[in-house]
Amino acid sequence: MMPLAEISFTGLLLGGIGYAGSLALFFFKKTDWADILLCVAFIVHTVSQISRGWFIGIFTPHALVEGVFFLPWCLAFFTMSLRFTRNDLRLIYRILYLLLLSLTFALLYPKGVVPPSPLSQTVFSSLFFIFEVMGHACFLLAGWFAFWFLRDREETGLSESFLIWGFISYSIAQVTGAIWCYQGWSTLFNWSERHLQSAALWCWYAAYLHMRFLSSVDLKKRAWFSIAGAIFVVLFSYGSHLREINMPRLGG
Repeated sequence: MMPLAEISFTGLLLGGIGYAGSLALFFFKKTDWADILLCVAFIVHTVSQISRGWFIGIFTPHALVEGVFFLPWCLAFFTMSLRFTRNDLRLIYRILYLLLLSLTFALLYPKGVVPPSPLSQTVFSSLFFIFEVMGHACFLLAGWFAFWFLRDREETGLSESFLIWGFISYSIAQVTGAIWCYQGWSTLFNWSERHLQSAALWCWYAAYLHMRFLSSVDLKKRAWFSIAGAIFVVLFSYGSHLREINMPRLGG
């Protein structure tokens, strides 16, 4: 039987190949086959993500929701959700560009799991990472659709919808993260780079939501604001991942 570590990596690779194949089929206007391959790729990707929870032989929720690997799955989940709720295939398949970029980074990243501590096994730790990464995915999609709006001048409402849901998810992450921080360090907030980045992102998007009520701020200015936020998300999240790349890990 194939070890779970190999299942996780193989599933991630096959999922990426499936997404790329689906995008190629869409370009050749084979939309029915593109949809089938997209669904198969998502199923394989999901199996890979779940198996990562048992990567080191015992279930560790932190491994399951580690940002590098959980973010591509979140993007895939939103792609599938939009595929069955909207009819504009062109917009939906554009997400695959972001998905494939994040998957490529995940495939090149160390596959092992940072040894779990008692603090990382708490339910509030898992909830924090789930909602934080979901928020990151929404913010990236908001910036991505804002870019396409500036390029094509076609307003779909997707950018703002993802931004609002991202803010809700990210706000929940701040609450669960504060509880986790209190459990571990007897304080709700630390003046560390990680915490300050989270606070900065939350304030950035809170400012955007208030800016919507200013008549002087049109859709174009809001689109640029959303794109800038997405860039901050990339710099903060992937900058953190790069700093952790040489940490000792279990399972390779």
